[in-house]
Amino acid sequence: MKKIWTLAITTFQELIREKFFVVGLVMAFLLVALSYLLGSLSFYEQTRILFNIGTMGIELVLIGLALFSGAVLIHKEIELRTCQIILTRPLSRTTFLLGKWMGLLIFILITSVLLGGVLLILSFEQFSNLSYLFVLIQIFLKVVLLMSLSFFMGLLLRPVLASLVGLSLYLLSHSVQDIQFFLKRAHDGKIPDWFLTAQKLIPRFDQFNWKSFYFVENGILTNSFATMSLHYLSWIFLILSACLLVWRKKDIG
Repeated sequence: MKKIWTLAITTFQELIREKFFVVGLVMAFLLVALSYLLGSLSFYEQTRILFNIGTMGIELVLIGLALFSGAVLIHKEIELRTCQIILTRPLSRTTFLLGKWMGLLIFILITSVLLGGVLLILSFEQFSNLSYLFVLIQIFLKVVLLMSLSFFMGLLLRPVLASLVGLSLYLLSHSVQDIQFFLKRAHDGKIPDWFLTAQKLIPRFDQFNWKSFYFVENGILTNSFATMSLHYLSWIFLILSACLLVWRKKDIG
């Protein structure tokens, strides 16, 4: 565990020195600031606009950072042959991969806490309730899931393609209900069996899309939060397990 933690901290330090991290933070702060300015234009809708645009901006920036960093991290290690050097030491492939993944996790976690804290400060603590925390955790787990997928695809594909796979899953998973609606219209109100089977093979982001002030205003049930957490954590565990299986057999030269 100590070796994994050491690798994780080293990976985190490498990531925060990257230019894309600075660019991502600047974009996030600009989006949150924009949501604050737009909210100030309408006194009655200020809180709603601040939350809706602010959380959307946080999610988009975190997803951008997660997809890019996840796809590039291991690919860069292989290209620069640094992983071969590290693995000559008494360090297993599993420890190496888990250390890198943990570093990404810490990177996303700290960035999430930082941006969520900024939004909370701008709201003058109007969001200081349990539902706001639930929304932030939901965004964080969604981003970690996509980060893990991009991390996995980075073992198989070039970084650009790996990022595109993650982005495609993000868009598809939010569109399941819309696709169901059009399929119903095309098949006389019945959803094809193949689609019912296919939708079980992707995470259901559409069922836990809580980036609306409605959920903070009216609250999120603890049962719904537990279901969301179990759903996302199961997918994360499954993808991470696939990463370990592929990495153990991968030829790194």
